[in-house]
Amino acid sequence: MAFLRTFSKHFGALRAAWLLTVSLLFLSTTAYSNDTVGDDWRLQRQEPARQIRVYLHDRPNGQYRDVYAVTTMKGSTQRIEAVLSDVAVMPQWASRVSEARLIKRQGNVAWIYIQYKLPYPFKPREVVVKSERLESNGIVTIRSQAVPGYVRETAGKIRMHSVQSSWRLTPQSSNNVKIELWGSAEPGGLIPAVVYNFNLADDALQTLRQLRRMSLREKYQDKAPALKAIHQM
Repeated sequence: MAFLRTFSKHFGALRAAWLLTVSLLFLSTTAYSNDTVGDDWRLQRQEPARQIRVYLHDRPNGQYRDVYAVTTMKGSTQRIEAVLSDVAVMPQWASRVSEARLIKRQGNVAWIYIQYKLPYPFKPREVVVKSERLESNGIVTIRSQAVPGYVRETAGKIRMHSVQSSWRLTPQSSNNVKIELWGSAEPGGLIPAVVYNFNLADDALQTLRQLRRMSLREKYQDKAPALKAIHQM
């Protein structure tokens, strides 16, 4: 019985530990050209009131799952991109992000440092991503990938080296915008796959909820993005 109580206590901590922001988790480039998810994507969570759907996908050669989340909301691509471009406020809407800062920007490319706070006994994670903004026929795509260097690794934190992410913002009729998010990552350290995968869909759902609330703030109304290259999320 003592063993069962100890296991239950630690599994509860594990289950809550890894709610990695979907702003960091994304697919290979073959997925970016698809308008819909394939049969190998399984619907995990949905919230009809906010038109949010979250799908997961098993990697052929990996234990960690990929995620795809989609929603439609009132507003323009410029408004949503203005939120995504505001790197400093990322901790206010991206799940588990405790710090985000712009390192540098060159044209449509930006380098961003992001840190995640995890509950005990897990160490915080950190990553530097290179983010590129593309636009075609009014559709804005922001693709990010982990890169080495730029910021010295911090003692007591685990640097993530395998992270890909993408946002796609598509204007719709009646002043709506379709927001899509793909993600793929290796968390590093001793994070069991069952723990990582357990709350992945909930994390994506929460991120899109909070992004919706953030976009309603007055500072983002009818404003062009401050940056032309951002990190997803």
